[in-house]
Amino acid sequence: MKCYSLLTAMILSILIFSNQESKAQDTKNFFSVTGGYSLPVGQLAREKLNDPLAGLAGSGHFGQVNFDHRIWRGFGFRLSGSLNVNKTNSDPIIEKANSYVQAIGRTYTWQSDVSEWKMGAVLFGPAIYLNMNRVQIEAHLQGGIVRASTPSVYLTGQGLTADGNIDPTATKVDVSLNHTIVKPIGFGAGASIRLPLFKALFFQISGDVIGAKAEVKDLAIVANVGGNPYSDRLNERRFIGVVNVGAGLGLAF
Repeated sequence: MKCYSLLTAMILSILIFSNQESKAQDTKNFFSVTGGYSLPVGQLAREKLNDPLAGLAGSGHFGQVNFDHRIWRGFGFRLSGSLNVNKTNSDPIIEKANSYVQAIGRTYTWQSDVSEWKMGAVLFGPAIYLNMNRVQIEAHLQGGIVRASTPSVYLTGQGLTADGNIDPTATKVDVSLNHTIVKPIGFGAGASIRLPLFKALFFQISGDVIGAKAEVKDLAIVANVGGNPYSDRLNERRFIGVVNVGAGLGLAF
């Protein structure tokens, strides 16, 4: 009798679990929040000789909010909003500043004050879904608006003596790079793996690439070296982008 009761309980548990799993797999809406590591890609991330903007962006972190609506079991649409905050590498601007002070035959050491490099995006597009037992794999391709704020860099230079010490009599040199904001049309693509935790709650691991071809206008490096003004103005189109890898939680409903 005990064995019969135990067997009945096991069968009922399996049926209940399978029914809950089936409902989760057939859920039409998903809301998730993720965050993690961000790595810049494109011309602001790649180092290149004689290009003061190349290599300017460094690694950072991101946060992202997603809403998915499934029209059919394997197809739907995804709306995403994200914000990336990345470090700024002042070395390319220091290299440019050193080229300015070569004209007066001095070696300088530089103190830098930099702002962060930021990029936000609102993207929308189709998504596909593949259900594998309790795991759901999602992949998407999106388009939308990207808003990027390039960093500002301020350098203060002090001349050095022949033995490498600071020379208090040397003229101080200030070099600055102003920041600018661009709002190009961009794209996003990526995938996620979802694992249900409890009822409607699921755990998600995701990877995304977000990018755009942005037109940078009136970006200037300005310096004054011994009364001689220097200015390099940049007006051009550049590819900017990030690769985001992170994890988070979501609700299926």
